[in-house]
Amino acid sequence: MFLKKNRAERGQAIVLIALAIVGLVGFTALSIDGGLVFSDRRQAQNAVDTAAMAAALAKIRGNDFSSTALALTVANGYDNNGTSNIVAITTASTPTGECPDTGTDITVTITSNIDTVFAPVVGREQMTNIVSATSRACDVHTVGGSPLYNGSSVFATKSGTCNGANGSSILVSGSSHVQIWGGNMGSASTDGSCLRFQGGEAQLKKEESGTACADVITAASSGGTFTNLKGEDGCGNVNYGQTFDAPPADLGITCTGTATKTGSSMSPGNYTGTFPPSGVETLSSGTYCINGDFQMNGGDKLTATGVTIVMNTGRIQWNGNMEMDISAPTSGPYAGLVVYAPPSNTSQMTINGNGNVDMSGTFLAQNAPCDYVGSGQLQKQYMQFVCYTWQMNGNAQAEIMWDASKLYSPELTEAPVISLLH
Repeated sequence: MFLKKNRAERGQAIVLIALAIVGLVGFTALSIDGGLVFSDRRQAQNAVDTAAMAAALAKIRGNDFSSTALALTVANGYDNNGTSNIVAITTASTPTGECPDTGTDITVTITSNIDTVFAPVVGREQMTNIVSATSRACDVHTVGGSPLYNGSSVFATKSGTCNGANGSSILVSGSSHVQIWGGNMGSASTDGSCLRFQGGEAQLKKEESGTACADVITAASSGGTFTNLKGEDGCGNVNYGQTFDAPPADLGITCTGTATKTGSSMSPGNYTGTFPPSGVETLSSGTYCINGDFQMNGGDKLTATGVTIVMNTGRIQWNGNMEMDISAPTSGPYAGLVVYAPPSNTSQMTINGNGNVDMSGTFLAQNAPCDYVGSGQLQKQYMQFVCYTWQMNGNAQAEIMWDASKLYSPELTEAPVISLLH
């Protein structure tokens, strides 16, 4: 017996089948179109991450970081056409304390519109991804450092062996007399015989306004002559086996224009010949780049406040009963640097005769021998000598005080840093 189907039932079946098809298409849309959206989101995220980091790198290099970021998004398929995708690049100052100095936070955002394949059946013709990444570019940070061979009023950079008194790195002999408050006398040589305190007197004392002691510090493990070394206030100890930084690289100090004489005064700049010219008694503040000898003779007088003398070539020869009052700048990149001989200058630097020198600041001549002979006086001042060797002989008198704030402290530069925040 055959049952006769109702037409209404057949209609219901068609509706159910149609609904099932819509459901299947919906699930297909979820699978395929969802996969497309997920794939696009991953690609867009990679694009903004790469673009943000490239922008930060361009920023610290001084290049156009916006163009750099956009070029990276284009390379990854997002060209900011305003239809299928929009690329936005925004910046903000890095919050205080997040960088050593200043910085910039760069955000790259991509809005991507994806045309669907099956989702239009359920009313979704397009889907949208919005992704972003933020990078941080911390700028170069420059800070004040500490004096060269920190804690040393006298430092000899000679690292090789010595051959008797004439080859000593530090020599105090004759009837000379040196007093040092708070600053060490140091030698980079591993040869203990390079230290010869064999005549006159070397008095090492505590810092006048602090607790720092003046001692002898050396890379040598033992040895040395300390006949005339005297310590006060628990100072004057010999500390062996010390390690020291290598001598500094060329500071690259240059001058602008030509040093010009006007009457008995002179303005800063470049000068070739014996310095200072005859008749000059006053140097204006600034930097003097000398190609020639710096020579002072009996009866000469020179006053120079806030100057840096750069001995590109030539020697220093201060003779006779000359008088000099010279001080370093108190501000700027070379604050505290009164005399500088670059590493290429190995000429003799000599203070001779019975003159009086009132000098404050750092005397940096790392590859040049420095001799203080005769019967002259280095007046009590805040000074630091960094020389290849340092010798004191004759009846010379020197009084040297230590105060790091008044000496040359090379600036320390922290490199720029980039990072991806999110």
